Parts: sequence; structure tokens; C-alpha cells
Amino acid sequence: MTSLISRSDAAGPATRPASLLALCGALLLAALLALPAPAQAHDTLLSSDPEDGASLETSPEEITLTYSADVLEVSPLVRISDENGDELAEIVPTVEGPVATATLEEPLPAGTHTVQWRVVSSDGHPIEGTFTLTVEQDAEEPAGAEDTAEETAEPAASDAGGAEQATQETEPTSEESTQESAEEGGGLSMPLLLGILGVVVVGAVIAGLVIMRRRD
Repeated sequence: MTSLISRSDAAGPATRPASLLALCGALLLAALLALPAPAQAHDTLLSSDPEDGASLETSPEEITLTYSADVLEVSPLVRISDENGDELAEIVPTVEGPVATATLEEPLPAGTHTVQWRVVSSDGHPIEGTFTLTVEQDAEEPAGAEDTAEETAEPAASDAGGAEQATQETEPTSEESTQESAEEGGGLSMPLLLGILGVVVVGAVIAGLVIMRRRD
């Protein structure tokens, strides 16, 4: 028995370091698993065209937004409002990789405007932001439109003048026709009157001769 107890006491101290090492390893693994996973960074807006605070002579035709990674084509939106907060445009931009392009259907009026954008980052989280731009003057009507309007008005006026001149030329013609008809009518009535007068004269002569014969 003494020998068995001695053997047991001799083996005990040898097994304790191994058990302690295993326990420490388990605790370390549990601690690592308990640590939160590092959060993935959202995409960011690298640049815009026009850039933030830009002053433009006239309205831009489109607004281009460039991000740090490819954004998702999920509900992108660009909204533009004026200094009073009134909405001027709400545009669904086209997305190609990291670039979103918003095309304006109508030019922006003069003034300082706020551009609000929203896209979905490549990690699936929506991101948004704002920047401003200034338009110095309103969009002017193309010069070609005014020239076309003037050219259209000039032929119309010429046509009206031609019609009036044609009417004036037609009126004397009508008067001349009436006068000629009257003259022709007068020419036909004169022979008729002479014929009637001749018949009357002949009739009077015959009547006179008949009366004279009866008296004889």
C-alpha cells in the first residue's frame, strides 16, 4: 500500500501543469470568440461634379457623384432644393460602379441650391450627404428660337400684304366690268329705239295715205 500511495503522489504534480495549460487555452479561445467582429467601413463620397460650393455661370446639365467603391443600384436618389427649401428637382440617378449620374430635365434657376444625395453602400448600408452649388444667371432662351419666330412672322405679314394688294387690284377690275356692261347695254338700246321710231313713222305715213284716198 505504501508503494501505491507513493506512486500516486508522484504522478499528481506531473498532471497539474497540463490541466492548467488546457484551461488557459480554453479561456483564451472563449475570450477571442467573445470579442466583437470589426465593423466594415461604409463607402464615402470622394468627389462631385460640380464640386461642393461651386459657382457656375449657368445651370449644369448633370450632377456626377463618385464614391470610394461600387455602390448598389438600390433606390439611389438626388434631390435639389432652393434657398427657401422648395424642391426644384428629384432625380433617380444612373449608377455605374462607383459613379452615380443625375441628369437634369430642366435647367436650374439663378441662386444657391442644396443637393441632397442618397445611395446604398457596397456593404449594404444606405449612406447620404449634401453639398451646395450656385447658379449665377437663369438659362436664356436659345437665340435660334427668336430668329425662327421672327422669320415666321415676316412671311405671315407678307402674305397679308399680298392679299390686301390683290383685293385692291380686284376692285377696279369689277368696276371696269360693270362700266363695260353698262356701255354694252347702252349700245344695244340705241338701234332698238331707232327701229321703233322707224316703225312709228312708217305707220303714220301709211295711215295718212289711207285717209287721203278715202277722201278722194
